[in-house]
Amino acid sequence: MVGNHRPFYIFSRMTNREYISKTLSGFGISDDDVDIILLKADLDGGMIVEVEKADDAIYNRISIVLKEATQNVSEGGYSVSWNVPALRLYYSQLCYELKKPNVLEPKPKIRNKSHYW
Repeated sequence: MVGNHRPFYIFSRMTNREYISKTLSGFGISDDDVDIILLKADLDGGMIVEVEKADDAIYNRISIVLKEATQNVSEGGYSVSWNVPALRLYYSQLCYELKKPNVLEPKPKIRNKSHYW
């Protein structure tokens, strides 16, 4: 190992499950949520990661990530809150990388204002 960098072969042995779990780890995604993402994308969690397919699976199942982000938990002085702007930024970057539309961005509305002329 050179410096703080891991050799490439360590990442090439990462599974689909590990990749999705690590990619979404900052958003509090449970193992059950990862299972649903894998199932709906027809990906085998134990196979060596196919990054493009795993990223597509995340893109297509962003609703699972958002489900977690909409839940604020507060119990006995302990609370969990979400950094929704960070989640939106992550999703926006994923859309850009995959060259897919960002379904979370509001679409500009064209309105007929000709009656004001």
